[in-house]
Amino acid sequence: MKTIVFDLWGDWAHFKKFYTTASPLSFHFPPITALKGIIGSILGLSKDKSEANFYLKELEGLYCAIQLMKPVKTFRIGSNWIETKKARYLSRIASEKGRYQTIIELIKDPFYRIYVAHPENNALFEKLAELLKEHKSIYTPYLGITEHIANFKFVEETIAHVRDTDAYTTIHSVISAENLKQDAGPAVQIQEGLAYQRDRIPVSMDEHRMVIRYESVLYEMKAFSVTVKPVQYWELENGSNIHFFR
Repeated sequence: MKTIVFDLWGDWAHFKKFYTTASPLSFHFPPITALKGIIGSILGLSKDKSEANFYLKELEGLYCAIQLMKPVKTFRIGSNWIETKKARYLSRIASEKGRYQTIIELIKDPFYRIYVAHPENNALFEKLAELLKEHKSIYTPYLGITEHIANFKFVEETIAHVRDTDAYTTIHSVISAENLKQDAGPAVQIQEGLAYQRDRIPVSMDEHRMVIRYESVLYEMKAFSVTVKPVQYWELENGSNIHFFR
């Protein structure tokens, strides 16, 4: 399967966790739903479901994988927010509860390697490859919220081969916990000095941009690979092993 590899990074990122409100926490990497939005912005796809090029429709069948390239660094920073329902005109902000400060968790110096394949839409695949190679985007990509502009760089175009195994395998990307074998001993080979993290991320949305599928994932916080027993994985020509989300 033809696969595009590109790097994605910025100064800061915030991918809000769905279960936090007043003091938002952040996922450590873009969930698949956010990643599709970033890819859609590069391609210039619409967020309006009534448009012919609605991004969720165009990206249906997309394969995505995410690899952390730098250790996760989180900071909690106070941010001044405006209550927009009470401040319809910024020159006349309500004196009471018109402004308030909240603590937001941000990712410092986020750096990810993204793997993308779309076997069902070769034209879109080629357009994305062309834009990445020329360092162009139709809309400005950002890391979670508009204040955190993203940069990107094309790495290579390669081939991913699907593999099955019963042995422990080194996986370089975030992997779904549902893709780990549970019937033959420990699914994860724990190594001293590594910081394993498990989280639950949104993976798929409907046309109203409501999340319809979540998956539990496993990754290493210091940007090292993990050794696991996967049900299946994809091997790249450069020797990297990744897990594709769909």
